[in-house]
Amino acid sequence: MNTEKHTAFDTLTLKGIDLLNGLKDTLQLELIALTTRELEGIIELSKRKNNILIEFSENTFQRSTLLQTLNLASNKENISVFFSDCGNLVAKNKYLANWTILEDTLRLTIDANTINEQVLKKSQKNIDTILNILQGKQADNILYDAKGDKGDYAGQSRIGKA
Repeated sequence: MNTEKHTAFDTLTLKGIDLLNGLKDTLQLELIALTTRELEGIIELSKRKNNILIEFSENTFQRSTLLQTLNLASNKENISVFFSDCGNLVAKNKYLANWTILEDTLRLTIDANTINEQVLKKSQKNIDTILNILQGKQADNILYDAKGDKGDYAGQSRIGKA
């Protein structure tokens, strides 16, 4: 197999690592903005995240296209085949190490995004609770509970119960 393809793939892998590190940094800043409820920061970081994700998607597409030119699919098995065909052992080990770094960085980035998602959901739940209180709604005032049994509807008027 052509060494140029391996070098090109590794270059794309390194670019992907840089993009994911940028995304991970952005997610850390977003977590701070979410916890401090800094709206302008959240909006700006959301735009930055979107741009990085578009670039990473393009990077992934380029790696996939490179593999397709060699009649290989973009999956773990075919990437192993791709690396195993590299004749230069030193280069092969370097390319494999970079690929492992990309996979690890992707996992860390996904974890950081999951944390931000949980913080966002918790904030949304808190805001909904505050709005319900301000609107005079009580959490207990439900017609039916999750099991389908009669709920506590005490806060409503008699007409409302009917």
